[in-house]
Amino acid sequence: MIKRVFILANSYKHHPMRCVAGREVLQDEKGQAHCGGWIRPVTDHDEGALRLDECCYTDGSNAQPLDVADMPLSQPENDPIQPENWFIQSGLHWQKVGNWNVALAAQLVEQPPNLWLEPGQKTDRVSPAFLGRMAQRQSLHLIQPDSFHLKIETKTWEGQRKKRMRGIIRYRGQTYDFGLTDPLIDKKYCPDFHNAPDGVVRLKHDDQNVLCVSLTPEFQGLHYKVVAAVLELMP
Repeated sequence: MIKRVFILANSYKHHPMRCVAGREVLQDEKGQAHCGGWIRPVTDHDEGALRLDECCYTDGSNAQPLDVADMPLSQPENDPIQPENWFIQSGLHWQKVGNWNVALAAQLVEQPPNLWLEPGQKTDRVSPAFLGRMAQRQSLHLIQPDSFHLKIETKTWEGQRKKRMRGIIRYRGQTYDFGLTDPLIDKKYCPDFHNAPDGVVRLKHDDQNVLCVSLTPEFQGLHYKVVAAVLELMP
């Protein structure tokens, strides 16, 4: 089947592979378009990640946030933690049918009470048991935080020093420290990431951004939280 999707994120997952997500575009009885639920196209390999050739258009270009695309999908994955997942039809290209602006994306902002905040856990992770107790299962949200900035930090994992980019979110009185997997905002604000010093990286407007936040598949007993896309409302 073909599902039309307003793409809101095309983020890194097992670099250089990608995770794409958006809202289904539906038509009412008068033929007017409106957005329905979330869709995350996935594969049966690499924890569902998409190769670049699996999320590209017929002309070879890759899907981008704010594109509207027709996606050949086969069936829902039926993942209880990521209920938005749909399997792609392998070997078929997507078809770009339009491009909407960020103002339309802003109309889709959701207002969850928190971002999967589990007592006793760090703000960037959550246990499967906690998610299983949630009345509403949803692994994607589009939010407008009170403030948002980036942070570069270097830490030691398994004896090796590694640098990473984080997204610092202030939302409903709570500060969250998420991984950042948006390749576009990363390149825009920190094009020389590997040589950049640790510290805060400010966006042009820290309170005028819409974020697509996502839960990852389970890894070593936990689901991690990432900022999959940053949509700036003001140039």
